[in-house]
Amino acid sequence: MHVETAGVVLFLHIAVAIVAFAMAGVLHSALQVFGRARRVEEVRTWAAVAHRIEPLFPVMALLLLGLGAWLVHLGKNTDDKFSFSTGWILTAIVVLVVVEAIGGAVLAPRGKKLNGLIAAAPDGEVTDEIRAAARDPLFWDMAHLTTFGFLGVVFIMAAKPDGAWAVVFPVVGAVLGVVLSRWQLRSLPAYDGPAAVPGQRAQSPADTEAAR
Repeated sequence: MHVETAGVVLFLHIAVAIVAFAMAGVLHSALQVFGRARRVEEVRTWAAVAHRIEPLFPVMALLLLGLGAWLVHLGKNTDDKFSFSTGWILTAIVVLVVVEAIGGAVLAPRGKKLNGLIAAAPDGEVTDEIRAAARDPLFWDMAHLTTFGFLGVVFIMAAKPDGAWAVVFPVVGAVLGVVLSRWQLRSLPAYDGPAAVPGQRAQSPADTEAAR
């Protein structure tokens, strides 16, 4: 069996991308839980998980860049003959840098703030401050934009489009991500008062009137 270095590096590159998407999937699920939760107890575990996953994204980005650069170096000796000046490779690098910049400037501080609010809150009804942080449109938009924009990068790495066409797919992915973000935000249930304590029946209007 003959295994080439390029094949091993490509496998590692793909494996890191799969792990990054899996991590993003967990965080997108956490956003749904945060946005829909009625009580603080519902979100503590998700907040702890998200808090541990978020710092790993820069590590994933560095691994992707490093392994990608290695592949480009090895590609000089293959029939494809691609280099750092090739349109789709340059696009992939720029998009990855932009995605990580958005993560550091927008997502990280908002995620840290939300986690801090949840950690400091006592058990009980989700506070207005937590609810506002959990449903922050910019937080949701940028989370979806980065994920779907990077999905566009995966496409151009597979399809290798010529010239300026490479830019189109990450941009389309980012736009679709924001559209999906807004649709999901609109689908979140409206807050209609305190939730019943687990194990306790919510009072009906008749019960309230009888209590008077």
